[in-house]
Amino acid sequence: MLTQSEIKKPDYGVDAPGVVRVLVLVGLCLCVLALGLLIVFRLNALVIVLAAWVILWALVCLGEALAMLWTSRVGKLREIRRMLDCLVLSGDEEVLDVGCGRGMLLIEAARRLRSGHATGIDIWSERDQSGNSPQVTQENARLAGVAERVTVLTADARQLPFPSEHFDVIVSCLALHNIDGREERCQALREMLRVLKPGGRIAMLDFTHVKEYAQDLQTLGVDQLTLGRPSWRVFPPLRMLLARKLPVSEKSETAATTI
Repeated sequence: MLTQSEIKKPDYGVDAPGVVRVLVLVGLCLCVLALGLLIVFRLNALVIVLAAWVILWALVCLGEALAMLWTSRVGKLREIRRMLDCLVLSGDEEVLDVGCGRGMLLIEAARRLRSGHATGIDIWSERDQSGNSPQVTQENARLAGVAERVTVLTADARQLPFPSEHFDVIVSCLALHNIDGREERCQALREMLRVLKPGGRIAMLDFTHVKEYAQDLQTLGVDQLTLGRPSWRVFPPLRMLLARKLPVSEKSETAATTI
């Protein structure tokens, strides 16, 4: 019988691994520079001040790297669960995760489904997430015990391979900001609304362009739009956006609120 420590758990990797590596490298190089200044110039007052300033920036870089690692492993999962709590899923929904990566949001959504199904799409950039691949995501779903409720596909958010009005809920976390250009990001939002059923809901987490998403979604046709404040529980701070696609029978102006 396997012990608790021997049971494999899903591994969701590290977000922006290149940025984390650069922060660690710069921080270590600054530490070496400060040490070298103190060794070469000894107790010169000006050098001590300069070395202290260099060490301060080294600590900033290393602190940011540690914060990003913590967010990838722990903090992001907490924010995802908070967002899914806001959706109050009934369990029979068809859910689409746009930019699912290694499956953290996809799998957490699938855990809340009974007869429903969760589909994740991505273009599998390892620059955006370490070890990103559909095989890894499928394995994570298996390890989490939700493989039968999860489908993983390769697709671009700007050209979704699904029929119109197919999904009840669309979610996304730290994905759309990787698309260059506002018009291209707006095209992704347009596609998300196309495949969403009338009255269906969108929930997103991102650290940049979130106000832009809200503005574009209002223009494209949503209501009950809620834009959250930045959450400083993670780094970089994430903002939540919730919206509902206008039902066919409704014609009303959209008002954004803040939580």
